[in-house]
Amino acid sequence: MGDVLSSGPDRPPWRPPRRTVVVTAAVALAAALAAGIVSVSRSDDKDPAAAGSSPPPSPSGSPFPGGADAVVGAGQTPGLVIAGLPLPRGATLIKHDRTAHAGPWTVVVRRAGGSLGRHGAVVTFPVAAPSGGRPVRVGDVSGRAREHEITWPLAGSYARVRGDLPRSDLTAVAAGTGVVSGRPAVDPPPGLSVASEGVSRPVDLLEARYGSKTTGESEELSGGLTFTGVARCGGLEDGLYAAPVRTAGTVHGKPAVVTSALGGNGALVWEPAPGVVAYVGYSGASLDDGAVAALRRLAARTRLLTPGQWRATAPATSDQDNDLDQPEPSA
Repeated sequence: MGDVLSSGPDRPPWRPPRRTVVVTAAVALAAALAAGIVSVSRSDDKDPAAAGSSPPPSPSGSPFPGGADAVVGAGQTPGLVIAGLPLPRGATLIKHDRTAHAGPWTVVVRRAGGSLGRHGAVVTFPVAAPSGGRPVRVGDVSGRAREHEITWPLAGSYARVRGDLPRSDLTAVAAGTGVVSGRPAVDPPPGLSVASEGVSRPVDLLEARYGSKTTGESEELSGGLTFTGVARCGGLEDGLYAAPVRTAGTVHGKPAVVTSALGGNGALVWEPAPGVVAYVGYSGASLDDGAVAALRRLAARTRLLTPGQWRATAPATSDQDNDLDQPEPSA
């Protein structure tokens, strides 16, 4: 495909995972199906999209209709489906984290022309004290630097900046970071700007599950699971900087990357709106160029749903900790 590494000059070369995770996917599927039903977060109650702006969700078991992406309202988390595929009851899920607003919080900074997981960095506060790394000076304090990240003391705790920028830029971002009302605030150095601010863990993680055979891509993805997901948070982008990624063209005009950091064997990830992360992933075959091509074809068929349209699919809603440090396959 001619994909190039997005890790910067000193990130190790891309090595797709070799082992399959069919057993892991099965365990995750059982866990997801066992999730209890609870009330949906109030943050998605408002639906500013005009009625009729896109076709309504399909009846259970029939192919989901195509249509334009829904308008994403401020603070809303949209749903994501693959047009032309059946979406029966039980195939959609809202993973709701009641404690996400307790922190940590993030600030995403990028260069002009930067995009999700490319040419930028994520500041997270608070984080645990660093356990290693080389000493580095951040303003008047001493921090610790590891590959692509710096952790330093701030406001009685610690903050971390992680990205694919040069060390000098990461240090400058750290030096320009303060804390206001318990949240990080960044005065970015020249050449960088703030792209988004928000929680590190998503309040709501919206996912849809498909059998890979029903997608028509089982030759490349095997007979496991294919999943879509959408979240509004900074932690997903922070995770992209902590793992190997590579560029993968665009999805609906937005730059995309491929990674194995979201669980399963791999996922194609893009940013349909500022601060909103969407992905199509799978569990089954090894992540190779054929699998990436299949994910690109599926991503081209996706469409965003308003919160109201997503609720019409009768999603199960589970209360859980959306801890992005330990991702699981969406099943």
